[in-house]
Amino acid sequence: MFEYRITKYNPANRIDGRYAVDEWTSFSDVGKSFGKTELTYAKYLDTENAYIDCCIDLLSKAQILSLSVEQAECYSKDIYLPSTVSDVAEMRKLISACLREQCWFKLTGKNFFIHFGYDYYMYIGSVLPTVVVEKTATKYGLFCEQYPSPHNISEE
Repeated sequence: MFEYRITKYNPANRIDGRYAVDEWTSFSDVGKSFGKTELTYAKYLDTENAYIDCCIDLLSKAQILSLSVEQAECYSKDIYLPSTVSDVAEMRKLISACLREQCWFKLTGKNFFIHFGYDYYMYIGSVLPTVVVEKTATKYGLFCEQYPSPHNISEE
C-alpha cells in the first residue's frame, strides 16, 4: 500500500520541511486574515468540500464500500461516531466533523485508510496507482505527496 499526504498546502512553499507561508490551519480560523485575505466561511467550506470530495472519489475509485472507524475521540455531544460507515452522506458528515475538530478518528478498510492530522493535514493509504491518487487530488485543487501517515503504527 502507498501512503500520501493530501493537503491544500503547495509543497513548493515548504522550506526544510516547514511550511513557509502564513495560511489558515483550522476551522477556528474563519473570520481571521492571512496575508491580506480573510478566511470567510464560504472559502473555508470550499476547501473542506474539496477534502471530502477527494476522499469520496478515491473510495469510489478503490471500490471501497465501507470503512471502520477506529481510535475514535469525540469532543462534541452533537457527534455520533459509529464503528463502521458505508453511507456516503454519513461519511461526508463524519469527515466534516473531523476537519472541524469536533472529533478525531481513523477510517480503515482493506487496502485503504484515511487519517487526519493537525493543521488540516490528510493522509491516505491505498493500493491505487500513484498517478490516480495524484490526479484525483489535483482535480479538487489539492496537493499530493508520497508521505507516510504519522498515525500509522507499525505492527512489526
